[in-house]
Amino acid sequence: MKSKETHQWEITIRFLFVSILFLGFLYPLAITGIGGFLFPKQAKGSLIESNGQMIGTELFARKETSQSLFRYRPSAVSYSTLPSGASNLSPSSLELKALVEERKNELTEIGIDPNECKELLYTSGSGLDPHITMECALEQTKYLSKVTGVNLDSIKSLVWKHVESPMFGFIGRGRVNVTKLNLDWKQLHHE
Repeated sequence: MKSKETHQWEITIRFLFVSILFLGFLYPLAITGIGGFLFPKQAKGSLIESNGQMIGTELFARKETSQSLFRYRPSAVSYSTLPSGASNLSPSSLELKALVEERKNELTEIGIDPNECKELLYTSGSGLDPHITMECALEQTKYLSKVTGVNLDSIKSLVWKHVESPMFGFIGRGRVNVTKLNLDWKQLHHE
């Protein structure tokens, strides 16, 4: 006859193996399958394709060197996914103050009002955020119209086409995914 202690160990070991099987394999496979079925594009990384070629994902900002594109928020990690992250500079940091002043001057020089585009002054938490406010995207249209010669109203209507509503209609505010916007903008002005 088995002792009570031996019986408890058998139950514990069986529970461990059942938990590993269920939580380590069956549950993740089921959730991955359901996610892939209900949200196929998102499950594959929200990839963007152009001319039959994969060019990135709409979830990340990209390092762009062209001055005739909509600007992303600055990135403390040069838009690198490994490692992603923030600058971790405190609000009282003199280095942060100098960076913000430099960015402010750069925006002012090219005709973008830094008060309308405050997100272009500070890096995002991940350094990869592709979104800016609708107001900031619209503010950039004046500069892009001047640089490219494209009609201002055409650029503004392109921005309005890319405005994403707040979540559930009330959480957050209207925002624009710059990655998707720049893809359509390149087609509009043939960059």
